[in-house]
Amino acid sequence: MEKHFFKFSLFSCFPEIIQGVTNRSYGDMSLNHKPLEEVVKNRRQFTTDLGIDLDQVVSSQLVHGNRIVAVGAEDKGKGASDPGSRLLGADGLITKEKGLYLMITVADCLPIFIYDPTNRVVALVHAGWRGIIDQIIPQTLAKFLEFDSKPEDLIVGIGPGICQKHFIVQDNVLKLFLDIYPAATLVRNKNGYVDLKKAILQDLKKAHVHARNIEISNDCTVCDNGTYGSYRKEGTKAPKMAALIGMKQ
Repeated sequence: MEKHFFKFSLFSCFPEIIQGVTNRSYGDMSLNHKPLEEVVKNRRQFTTDLGIDLDQVVSSQLVHGNRIVAVGAEDKGKGASDPGSRLLGADGLITKEKGLYLMITVADCLPIFIYDPTNRVVALVHAGWRGIIDQIIPQTLAKFLEFDSKPEDLIVGIGPGICQKHFIVQDNVLKLFLDIYPAATLVRNKNGYVDLKKAILQDLKKAHVHARNIEISNDCTVCDNGTYGSYRKEGTKAPKMAALIGMKQ
């Protein structure tokens, strides 16, 4: 497979933005997997292809929660190549700092890219079903308000992730989504299916983010498993993809 990465076309209007999501041709991007040297090499290749340095990246320990952390210049390099330096317990990062690039890893969960071009603020969110139920999207949008951002100014990209037809959930999870996101659920042959992208879209629309400012990737990590890693399909051997966004210096 030729090395390339997914990019949102909606962000192409903003030359100051660097963004992308790796595919499996880059190898595993999780610092929890493989020999550390191999993962660092993979990450460095990705950042080189983006035209930045790995030392400009900040990453966090993902816990499937709803905590969003504001980061700055002092956080450069944290979690980029050393798992011990990751910011602890944060599934979302937000910054105004130019030349600082936010990174998360995913393998079915959705990477959510958000940019306020008016106030020059970027955020990156790791959104799995637990985080969505715990309202990580509303929490992130509330964090933008602390930067004087307005929802109608936000540009949002919902990246590659598991699609509804492959996301069968247990009854307790289905009930949670039926209570909060009924339009994102489907019951067929006694199986419950959840559309995570639709649930996120509901949160965005409720917060008055304009539909024209939202881009949703049609890529599914299970349907397109030759391109992306999927924990649901492959288990723990699935390679994690890296998602990255930031503003040029």
